[in-house]
Amino acid sequence: MKKIVLLTCFALLSLVARAQTATTAPADTAKLNSLARLAQRYLNDNQPDSLYTLMGSAFKQQISAEKMREVTGQVSGQLGKWTGLEPRGVQDGIARYKATFAMAPIDFYLSRDKEGKIATFLFKPYQE
Repeated sequence: MKKIVLLTCFALLSLVARAQTATTAPADTAKLNSLARLAQRYLNDNQPDSLYTLMGSAFKQQISAEKMREVTGQVSGQLGKWTGLEPRGVQDGIARYKATFAMAPIDFYLSRDKEGKIATFLFKPYQE
């Protein structure tokens, strides 16, 4: 039940996703990878407020800092430490990663808005 609630919370986060372009330049991919590594660090260091500062304005209009603290706490509590991050590709400006946690691997989706802030921040059950 907790996993369903968790996935629902992150599904809400994806509502603010903005597709960018069908192709992503290598520089954009590098920036997405950098944001993903920062997200991993802030989640592992229990710094949800630092993670929230990476989010774009559309994201922040949908998800409060308090909700972000709650959801990141649930992720860490249920999955443990985020130990690995493997890029799986980029489609329509949204990067997909295999996020390996102590308890299980998860698909992690991330995109940037026009200002370079996070627009999509989503965890889903892992699929090969």
